Amino acid sequence: MSSSSPSRMPRTVYTASKPRAPDRHLSVMLATKIYPRIAVLWSCVSIGAVILFGLLTLGLSNSSLDASPGALAYAQSSQVRQFAVTIQKRKVAGGADVIRVTQGDSVQIVLTVDEAAEVHLHGYDVSLSLQPNVPGNVEFNAKIAGRFPLEAHRYGTGEQASPHRGGRPLLYVEVHPR
Repeated sequence: MSSSSPSRMPRTVYTASKPRAPDRHLSVMLATKIYPRIAVLWSCVSIGAVILFGLLTLGLSNSSLDASPGALAYAQSSQVRQFAVTIQKRKVAGGADVIRVTQGDSVQIVLTVDEAAEVHLHGYDVSLSLQPNVPGNVEFNAKIAGRFPLEAHRYGTGEQASPHRGGRPLLYVEVHPR
C-alpha cells in the first residue's frame, strides 16, 4: 500500500480561539472546604490565646482571693513596714507625701497630728480618729497593688469639727506588685 492513500482522512488541527475559563471546581472547593477550615482554625487559635492570657494573668497576680497556705504563711511571716508621719497645719511635715511598699507587705503608718482629725485610707477602707499629739496607727496588709490616697475627712471635734473639702490628699500609699 502506498503511503498516500486517498481513503485516509486529513488530520484535524485544533486552535484555541478563546482563553479557557478557570476551573470552577477549584473555586467551589476553596469556598466550601478550605476557607471554613481556616476560619475554624483561626477561631481556635484566638480562643486559645485569650484563655492562655487569662491564665497567665491569674497566675501572676496576687489577688486577695488567694487563700493558699503558702500565701498566708508569707503574709504572716513578712516584717511590718513602719512609717512615721507628722501632720502640721493640715499638711505632712517634711514634705514626704508618698509611701512606697510592695504587695504582700504588712504596713503600719504612725500618724501624729496637731489638731483633731479623722483620716481615711482609700482602697483599703481604713479610717482612724486622731487626737492632737497622740500617735495613731493605720495598719493594713498591702494585698491590692495601686496608688491610694490618705485623706483627712474631718478636722476638729464636736461643734468645731469641719469637713475637709477639696484640697489634695495628705499623702499617697503606693503598693507596687511583686
